[in-house]
Amino acid sequence: PEAQYDPDNHPIPHQPWRRGDTDGCHDPLTASWRLEAESIISDAVTVVGAKVEDVTWYMAKCVISINEQSLSDVVSYTEGPEVRVVYPETEDIAGHMFDDPDVGTDNELFTEEDEILDFEQYDEETEYEILKANMPEEIDEATGEPLPPREPRSREERVIEMEEEWTNRWLDEPREEKPADGMFSHPVDTKALSVVSQAIITALEDEQVEEKLQVLSRHDVILSSPLDNPCILDSQKEFDAARDLDVYVETRDPWGSNRVLGGKLVDRNAMDVIINQDNSGRMVTIPNSMIHQVLLPSGLAKGNARMKADLDAEDNEDEEDGWDVEESDVEEEDYVE
Repeated sequence: PEAQYDPDNHPIPHQPWRRGDTDGCHDPLTASWRLEAESIISDAVTVVGAKVEDVTWYMAKCVISINEQSLSDVVSYTEGPEVRVVYPETEDIAGHMFDDPDVGTDNELFTEEDEILDFEQYDEETEYEILKANMPEEIDEATGEPLPPREPRSREERVIEMEEEWTNRWLDEPREEKPADGMFSHPVDTKALSVVSQAIITALEDEQVEEKLQVLSRHDVILSSPLDNPCILDSQKEFDAARDLDVYVETRDPWGSNRVLGGKLVDRNAMDVIINQDNSGRMVTIPNSMIHQVLLPSGLAKGNARMKADLDAEDNEDEEDGWDVEESDVEEEDYVE
């Protein structure tokens, strides 16, 4: 929903720092409209042959986790919306990235004139005078005499130079091509996903359903698959199962105050994750929009057991593929060189 900031509006009474109109998206996960929407989504997906693993709610997102194996049972009998497979960036596999254009980075580009101005902004006339008085002195290589100062370039010329440099840098950077339909083999059945998404959208955009539940008007609907990592909490079912267990919440925010908070998981709702920090009785509320990932240390044992089981299964397959030769099966002539 559109953000409506109102300093006097506190949608959640015990959170005075949260202001604005949430359009009802702060309702508990057990709210009747959410439960009914989950039922409609599950039925719609089942009708086309797929299976919903979980539905996870956020402030303005509804993430529907689909069982990947069940996609093979989906019959592509209808045309659905275009499916765009979104790949995570290499440096950010699970969380939110913030880009503040007012904050420089280590990889920032500046022209010679910008460095003279010390990156400050002036009106064009003042800027010209500063640049004119501080342009570097150049020497004629043939005569050794100083050359007249160069005329400073305009802002437009400097912007063009930076854009060209960015383009050249991007072209020179190594990058891997990502799978795309029609060009590379693709592990995701986008046709089946299109059918599933069409079924969900059709069910939710029904006039009576939308008027009553308002899911599509308040949420982006996102299809996903289970992360299936015992060390990372990814879906609502996983969060519910991890209550009262120790977790580590890694945050990421636009102010660069990223940190890791530890404690027992108390609750996870559409707005926040709540932990008992360091098991001290101090309840800490972390907005979902600032959470990069939630780690479950106790999942390491499960992950190790799964890895061991996979390795044992591979060893068993190798043994079954091999064959032992009994001495009676070897003819006498095989011993003669």
